[in-house]
Amino acid sequence: MAGTDYAIMTYQAFDSTPVLSNRRIGTSFILLALFAGLLGGSLALPFLQTHPTAGLAFCHGILMAFFVICPAALGGFGQWLLPAELGTDRTTLPAFSLAGFGFLSSGVVLLPLQPLLALALWAVGVLALAVDIITTVLEGRTRLFRTLSPLAWSMLATASGVTIVAPTLAAVVTRMLINDAPDSAAQGLIGMLHLPETALMLTPALGLVCHLLMPRPDTNNFSGRVAPYVFGCMAVLGPLCWMDSLFGGMSGLSQSSLVTLTQFLPSFVLVGALCVDVWKQKRALDGTTLWALGSLVLFSAGWIAEFMPGHALDHTAAAFGGVMALCGGFYAWMMRLLPDHIPAPLSRLHAGLTFVGALCSLTPVLMPVGEGLMGLSLLTFGLLGLFLIRETGRARVRA
Repeated sequence: MAGTDYAIMTYQAFDSTPVLSNRRIGTSFILLALFAGLLGGSLALPFLQTHPTAGLAFCHGILMAFFVICPAALGGFGQWLLPAELGTDRTTLPAFSLAGFGFLSSGVVLLPLQPLLALALWAVGVLALAVDIITTVLEGRTRLFRTLSPLAWSMLATASGVTIVAPTLAAVVTRMLINDAPDSAAQGLIGMLHLPETALMLTPALGLVCHLLMPRPDTNNFSGRVAPYVFGCMAVLGPLCWMDSLFGGMSGLSQSSLVTLTQFLPSFVLVGALCVDVWKQKRALDGTTLWALGSLVLFSAGWIAEFMPGHALDHTAAAFGGVMALCGGFYAWMMRLLPDHIPAPLSRLHAGLTFVGALCSLTPVLMPVGEGLMGLSLLTFGLLGLFLIRETGRARVRA
């Protein structure tokens, strides 16, 4: 019976029937995020800096949050993990997510050459994806709000934040396009998008960290009680203040204070609550816990760098932290899909390899070593993908 259930679960992950199409959509978003991440990393290579395009510098600074972490979290794990957290088997409006995938994939391809048009496509695509997530949480759930997990709250908060950021960004970009602004003008948006970029990066990543550290949440847990307020402050209150500042203007000091109050302080509260809950439950260091801990360490490094002079590494450290959270979510999904087939030591070793590679990449002297370790980590994910494809073929034969 166990073997039959495993075969059916594996087959369902790649089944093409309409009822199970959300799993294929989620897989497509993960592949898109992987391509966007590889594109963002390749754009930072030295030989591509000799003849940069108008959107080259902008691409490397904005790809990770807008085209990697946010779509992977809402599109990938929103299709894979969120329905189970809500007590249902699929999202409510998968066609919206599929349309969002089309717009986002077009935006990734156009971003290096037409950054303004790519941002407009991102706004439309991620907004369609957010509509599916919000509708699923409000209409498709079978559980009470007070019993929802931090992962579900983070998805809802991120999607709500998207409904604020995406239309605002679309309006700004549309005005620039109408005024026939050059593509190089997109580089001026990097500073303006610092707060929404941080919000759309931290909120889903911390939701995945909560899911990895507390896979069976209890309503009595401190982290579960503070999660709705923390994620609401990070993903909704922060972007609302940011949108208001676009009309009235805001000094650099005020913007930095806004990021601290709406992003960093709530994050510290949630991380402190998680530490208390994990200590109470004596959480073992299993195959996914190290991914969550590595993500928290990298986020902490980014927060510390934010207050350092010149803070050039805050974005990079936070991006690596978000990537580690996504990788941990991928392992959690793999272990649920293929129970007893993914050894925990492999996940621990892979997490350690990725964490050390990220730390080395943050140090200019050790950057070549870090790039090599991150390449090995990426190769490991490729081998896991081949293993999943092989097991899928066997499951279809058994089914």
